[in-house]
Amino acid sequence: MTQPIATPRFSADEVADRLGAPVTFLGSGAFGDTWQVGSEAVKIICTDGYPRTRLEREVEGLSRVNSPYVVNFRGLEELRLGGEQRPALRFEYIDGGDVERRLNAGSLVPKESILGFLRGLLLGVQALHKAATIHRDIKPANIALRGGQWDQPVLLDLGLAKQMDASTITVYPGHIGTMPYMAPEQLEGRRARKAADLWAVGVSVRQMITGRHPFYLPAEKYSISDAYAKLEGGPETLPAGCPNTVKEVLERLTSVVEHERGSSASNLMRLKAE
Repeated sequence: MTQPIATPRFSADEVADRLGAPVTFLGSGAFGDTWQVGSEAVKIICTDGYPRTRLEREVEGLSRVNSPYVVNFRGLEELRLGGEQRPALRFEYIDGGDVERRLNAGSLVPKESILGFLRGLLLGVQALHKAATIHRDIKPANIALRGGQWDQPVLLDLGLAKQMDASTITVYPGHIGTMPYMAPEQLEGRRARKAADLWAVGVSVRQMITGRHPFYLPAEKYSISDAYAKLEGGPETLPAGCPNTVKEVLERLTSVVEHERGSSASNLMRLKAE
């Protein structure tokens, strides 16, 4: 299972010099490092030779989305670091922090906020899908809380986002995303569609309710076939205090059958019944 890189590729002094302001390191991923610069978060693509076509598509997709539940994209620039011109994407900075940190600290979604948390994530996914964009890497580390409020989740890090109306630039079969949050079809090497984002929302919310991954044991290594078998075995049971409509929606979202997950709109309608 892929682990995020804990240290930046370039020093804070180097980055601050290029950006012209003090910076704070926020975290690293497969392709880049993210820094806070004032009221913005700047993601610097550190991978040499990052495909320009992919970058242009990412920027196009980010520019289409306008939702309080998806991080606001503010522009693209280039910085010279490590002897190379590197793309830097500017976003609003969400001061509430990501929910993975809360999870690691043992802070879970309060019972009274579970419905609002799930609803906000579905609204964010709905906004992405309406903009013909699939996130493909939804997980606790890519969910922040605006103002620290559980009912104001914000989807972050659209670096793996794929535009649904663009020709694919990923060679399939292949695994794109973070394995513990991949839908069954992604584990099989098939293309991530809207249903893959819904699956990742379901897994992430279940984890933030119980404090445990709904399918996998911590620190265990799984082959692709082992992981798929775990998914087919069904998720861990949700606690009794979870609202019934939330349980019903989460059961749908974590169905191994792709079409049974429904859509963001249909699941939001089910939540309204609560």
